[in-house]
Amino acid sequence: MKALILAAGKGERFFPFNVFRPKPMFPICNRPLLEWTVSRLVDAGISDIGIVVGHRGGRARNYFGSGQRFGCKITYIEQPQPKGTAQAVGLASDFIGADDVLIIFGDVFFGADAVPHLLDAFRDRNCSGVAGIVQVEDLTSHIRAHVEKDQSLSSYTYKPRGGSGQALSGLYVFKNEILSDLGNTSDFVPRTQFGIFPPEGQEICDVIPLLYGEGRALIAVDLPGPWFDMDLPWHPKNVSLMALSEMADGLTEAVVAPTATVDPDARIRGPIFVDENTTIARDAYIEGPVWIGKDTEILEGSHIASRTVIGDRCKIGPFAKVSGTVDTNCHITYLGEFGGIMLEEGRVTHQIQLSGIFGERAEIGAGTQVGTLRFDDAEIEVEVQGIRRKAPGFTGVLFGDYSRTGIGAMIMPGRIVGPCAMVGAGVVLMKNVPPYKAVLVKQELDVVDWSPAIYER
Repeated sequence: MKALILAAGKGERFFPFNVFRPKPMFPICNRPLLEWTVSRLVDAGISDIGIVVGHRGGRARNYFGSGQRFGCKITYIEQPQPKGTAQAVGLASDFIGADDVLIIFGDVFFGADAVPHLLDAFRDRNCSGVAGIVQVEDLTSHIRAHVEKDQSLSSYTYKPRGGSGQALSGLYVFKNEILSDLGNTSDFVPRTQFGIFPPEGQEICDVIPLLYGEGRALIAVDLPGPWFDMDLPWHPKNVSLMALSEMADGLTEAVVAPTATVDPDARIRGPIFVDENTTIARDAYIEGPVWIGKDTEILEGSHIASRTVIGDRCKIGPFAKVSGTVDTNCHITYLGEFGGIMLEEGRVTHQIQLSGIFGERAEIGAGTQVGTLRFDDAEIEVEVQGIRRKAPGFTGVLFGDYSRTGIGAMIMPGRIVGPCAMVGAGVVLMKNVPPYKAVLVKQELDVVDWSPAIYER
């Protein structure tokens, strides 16, 4: 059995975090989503893994290399023009050879039991293949699975208009003999509802009715454990919460490296993990479970909230408050309050209040404030590709890679700041900012006489 991970798409609905990385390389608790998938496969006994790459594929190649560091062998397959998931599998035919194959969509997070459960079902049912099925509350962004009483898959509906039901999970196991059928799928997705434009490309789901009609149906298998399709730019927070829950189950006591230093006057509540050469200063307050990487400083009076992950070589404080995940080489300074996700090498200066997701090398000027609630108490909405979408449970902003703010900037909740953009000093930002744009205050100034005589009146 080999595994094939599909990670070549541009992820355009994931803007602003898709510009400099493929979506599966977005960090979840400071590990790329793709690494979570690779680890699941290795744990399930699959060590021969192919990754289909395209947009910014070099980031996956550079990170994983040969795969040896992760206990596997990785082969990279190029998909220069993303023309569907079925086409991607076809491009991997030399890698797959005569083996059966487990196929996984690269932007899906799933639990540790999902792959073993799917493989067991494939062996037990002696069928052409199996497809993981999940129950979702809103099918709008998913592919609805039509499942018969004998659990065979008969058809699908591509992104129906709402409603709850069973959806394809993006995990399949195929016998080698049916892989050639993927080449017989349409070059667009025909099974959409009225008014929904059929997307271009050959998709794996389109083989479902073909196999069913020939008596070789795929079998639907309920996928156990957590599952999430990381489709939109605020979804990493949902996925991170799932990952943190799993990590918390494995941390039941304090684990402090011998070279780490915890001041006797630091207050620690609950289990923590502290890596090599990290320092926790006096009057720091840490509510476990918390994970802190190597060579990191938690300075005086800082508060690290429960279920927070802080990466290597970070500096927090003094008197900062942090919750969520903070990646490698980040610095949150004096009286900074941060909640959300900060990618590597973020710089946050003093007296700020931030919430949301902040990209690589984001630089936040002193006194920057981010809104977290609407005046009408409604859910925050985010405009993605010209469509306003509700973002349940999300607070704050989506701040692209290599962008920055000036002193005293204020950003309203739900706004997107594109990569390589700037929000100038004193700006109250009410709209999204495109990439490579600066938003500056336009003001009129009066210059008047000023002298000691002013005070002699």
